[in-house]
Amino acid sequence: MPRVVHLTLEAPPGKSHSLFCRNCLGTYALIVGGMFAISTAQGAEPPAVTEPTQAASSADQLTPLVEALNSDHFDVRSQAAEELELLVQKPNMQAVLAAQFEKLRLRAEMPFEVRAIVESLLERLPRENQQRPPDSIATAAELDQLVAQADAPSYSLRLGAVARLDWLADNPKNAWQIAARLKHRLADRAVSPETRKRLIGICEKARGAWLATDPASWPAPTVSDEQLARWAGDLALPRANESAALAARQELLDLLAHDGQVARVRAALEKKQAEGFVDSFAAERVQELLEWTKPALVAEIWSNHQLDTLQYLLVDVPQHPETAPRATHFDRIDDRTAHCVSGNSLASGDYPVDVGLPPTHSDVAVRREGVLFHLVNLPTPRRRLLFEFQHQRIDEAKRLTELSEKTTAWMLAQKRPLTEREVALLVQLDASVMSRFVGPYLRTVDDVPCPEGTEDDLPLHLGGRTSRHAMLCYLLAAVGTREAGPGLVEAIAKRRFLPPSPDAPYQLSWIAALSIARRDPWADCDTWLASQIERTDPLVTIGPESAELGATAAALLLSRNSGQPAEFGLEEVNNDQMLELGCQGYRFSVPEKRADVLRWWGERKARLAQRDPA
Repeated sequence: MPRVVHLTLEAPPGKSHSLFCRNCLGTYALIVGGMFAISTAQGAEPPAVTEPTQAASSADQLTPLVEALNSDHFDVRSQAAEELELLVQKPNMQAVLAAQFEKLRLRAEMPFEVRAIVESLLERLPRENQQRPPDSIATAAELDQLVAQADAPSYSLRLGAVARLDWLADNPKNAWQIAARLKHRLADRAVSPETRKRLIGICEKARGAWLATDPASWPAPTVSDEQLARWAGDLALPRANESAALAARQELLDLLAHDGQVARVRAALEKKQAEGFVDSFAAERVQELLEWTKPALVAEIWSNHQLDTLQYLLVDVPQHPETAPRATHFDRIDDRTAHCVSGNSLASGDYPVDVGLPPTHSDVAVRREGVLFHLVNLPTPRRRLLFEFQHQRIDEAKRLTELSEKTTAWMLAQKRPLTEREVALLVQLDASVMSRFVGPYLRTVDDVPCPEGTEDDLPLHLGGRTSRHAMLCYLLAAVGTREAGPGLVEAIAKRRFLPPSPDAPYQLSWIAALSIARRDPWADCDTWLASQIERTDPLVTIGPESAELGATAAALLLSRNSGQPAEFGLEEVNNDQMLELGCQGYRFSVPEKRADVLRWWGERKARLAQRDPA
């Protein structure tokens, strides 16, 4: 009769409950597996448990601990896991541990219990320490073995094989070999649903890595005309044979990735199309893949820092949605310029490719002010396949950052004042990228007034129409980050801004610098604030009770350094427009107090210097 053992999981004496909980899936998950080893020992003495390896500081010293995780004795495994838990918390050990754990995780034969501990510990290490070994090129025999093990009866072996395949797929030199093997394996209906789900992700990852490599390095495909005709025929099968049609579609897409094979595939599909179809589903599948063989572009529409719409367009083929007043038609595009014949948000004309664009149609420019457009050239199926892979794999925040960097680089290369719509577009970009762009732009391009009546009056002005640089400062005051601070104060010092006008009386460059200093101060912000304290310039050039630059800088400096503005005779001067931009204005009620602030700051700097001479 089997012996029944009852277990109560409680935190061991001297262990915190939080530490115990973190180890439940790791160290203490070993209890179940460890019971078998303990029960079979039947009185056998486990090896002596050594003291914790507090001095472990290298891979060689960690090896015994890692190997002990797979010991036959529960006490040895448990203590090794506890020691590693302590080492994970030491910053100087994290890089070594990450490398050891990563190697262990990628062993296909690693027992499940050990994997549970390793992955639990690996999750708590900083990601920058989890470096993958470079240029690990797998042999055909290893890949065949891993693909077979991915659906093995042993759960532990399946996990290990999948983990190693996923890791090997990071190397483009392995990518196509892995994708080809997994595509063949996935065609087998005997593969379990659980394994199929894991392998599909790795197959797509490997296919995307392969597409990103140089096509000149690819071996030429060996697909006969007969095989190509069979795939075209399978693609045109009726709806009842959809699985076979989808398999044929994938084979044809893989062949279309080779630029030299596009004409062959197009001819085979056109021949099949001319023969007719048994149902509409077959006709749609063939037509959809035929469109892949033609030059195309993507028009992305971003709104509020998120990708809102993705529109595929064939080059020189008008597309006219029922609800749109006009057809969208681009008759030519390359990697630099696209020509729009007609559009609903973009007016006719030439546009740069792969940068952010504002709406330009006069009847929608203001209404669609909060969006940007992004045109991507897709001249070949290979480029489209790669675009779709990257679109699915790269998160939107990273894609927006990359688009923002390309857009600001293009704007800077133009060496001209930005239009009002281009300035308005900047708010749709990543705020840090936009802020870094400001300094080089202000150094390179001279300020010019905003002429009346030439563009839509976008809401980037205070009072009347300001200058181009003043519009940019309005934007910085609202959303600028610390990256803009140094370039902005340098431009102020070099007088790169036109003075305010009677109908636009706000000193927007100073207001922007003060707003950023309050919201997201840069490294040397306090030094700049202190250097402005003696300035009596008004922040608004019209009106009897304007806030002063020096007083506002003094109040901000005091607030940032535990001082009290009211104790130094500083009183608030409220201005609704400035407050909306995050700038609370001040003035000195007693002029002599200005010197008191300077004295206080000098004493504070001296105390800080004594505390930290460096």
